[in-house]
Amino acid sequence: MNPTETFAADMMTELQSADPLFLPSAFWRELNEDNRRMLVHEGLANFKRTISNNYFNWLITDHKSELFRHAFRQWLRRPDLLPLRTRLVETRHLRTNTADGLMCLNTIQRHTYRLYVCFVWTIMEDLDRHNLRLKITEPQVGNPLPVMLGTKLLSQDLATSIMECNLIADLVQNLRSPRVAELGAGYGRLAHVYANALPGQYFIFDIPPALSVAQWYLEQTLGAQRVFRFRRFDRFDDVRNELDRASVALFTSNQISKFPAHYFDVMVSISTLPEMRHDQVDFYLSEFERLSRGHIFLKQFTTWRNPNDGTELSRENYRFSSDWSLMLDRTDPVIPEFFNRVWQRKLSIT
Repeated sequence: MNPTETFAADMMTELQSADPLFLPSAFWRELNEDNRRMLVHEGLANFKRTISNNYFNWLITDHKSELFRHAFRQWLRRPDLLPLRTRLVETRHLRTNTADGLMCLNTIQRHTYRLYVCFVWTIMEDLDRHNLRLKITEPQVGNPLPVMLGTKLLSQDLATSIMECNLIADLVQNLRSPRVAELGAGYGRLAHVYANALPGQYFIFDIPPALSVAQWYLEQTLGAQRVFRFRRFDRFDDVRNELDRASVALFTSNQISKFPAHYFDVMVSISTLPEMRHDQVDFYLSEFERLSRGHIFLKQFTTWRNPNDGTELSRENYRFSSDWSLMLDRTDPVIPEFFNRVWQRKLSIT
């Protein structure tokens, strides 16, 4: 059993000992089985070509798809030579949960995916007002598909994370040591960018195997000394001092309820809530209000039905109390089926 499997087992034991509210939804039980199978076949060394395709990486290989056309139209507003200067030579170890066995991309499909990454990268450069792209590179850890600009590795994940991090940077720019918490962080792509480019601390609440992969990934990329590993604890005060010394910290989803009110400056959720049961959605929205002293950032499907759990949410289902005001409401610049919304607490908390 490798270290991530050991941690995943410990994490699942923690979840199973808590209220059933925190157990994975039917949607995620099914997807987790697919992710485990892909990890068994291709290993952690290639996870950016397998499970990352279930964590907001879009494997666009059809130039007629609406996502490709949308990105192309966005690129046309600020065209550059990037599509002519990049290359993608190989796509080995590629798996998704929608196909049996390894995927073998033909020349046209590889070309299409490379162009899509270039278009997304150009969109990101236009929106990177904090110049975060100058502070961070895509790690080789996880073996991302190599869209190369000379010796520089471009990735869809890094471009997406930089755009999200710019929005968070706007919210924390006047804070000396902000605390940001994300519910459902995938393999930790956004945490990695934040920890390398912005001040303060980043907290992750999630379920295995994603949480165990994120812990391994962040230790590999940031260094173990900067990471507070998942562990079981009874009281928040038991871990407070050690937690204060970490850049990134990881917890199972049930442990979110052990944190004191207004502990975080920003609560973040990206493409997670519709994949849960209704009772879970209601609970986490309530926790976001309790825990955030400043802002709540949601990036979710504008409308989507979860067939496994019967959850159907639209933009207007995401509401908070009168203590909060909506300060940003936009269509996502890359994936138009998603919205980006930010709420701000009306009265500041010191």
